Amino acid sequence: MPAASDDIFADAMRIAILLRLLQRQETEQAGTALPAWRLTRVFRHVEEHLGEPITLHDMAAAAGLSRMHFAAQFRAATGQRPHDYLLRRRIERAQSLMRDEGASLVDVALSVGFQTQAHFTTVFRRICGETPHRWRSRERRLQDEGAA
Repeated sequence: MPAASDDIFADAMRIAILLRLLQRQETEQAGTALPAWRLTRVFRHVEEHLGEPITLHDMAAAAGLSRMHFAAQFRAATGQRPHDYLLRRRIERAQSLMRDEGASLVDVALSVGFQTQAHFTTVFRRICGETPHRWRSRERRLQDEGAA
């Protein structure tokens, strides 16, 4: 008859093996980063279509991958989700357009792919910490001070 210590040892070994297998599976699922050439294709696609609706499927297709593989590899390569990257690019483009005093905020919002000014304002505030109107006013003050 086996001793109780033998049963405990066998259980400990089973747990150790199971933990090692789980760690290995997690490492394999984390995947690799999106190769630079695929990332460049995605960045180019986003820049060319920034004013249009862009879906995860569109970005994955530009990379030549399925949505699931693309999302994981994109995040491994950039440290951010594809949708977050897209929103940041839209806001960055909006900021450059907002430096032109003639462009209305509605026109800016629509030209960078937002469906409404309200959504644009919400995302802008979350990313920049202030509304587009306040950001634009601050930028103008800074430009005026720099010109003086």
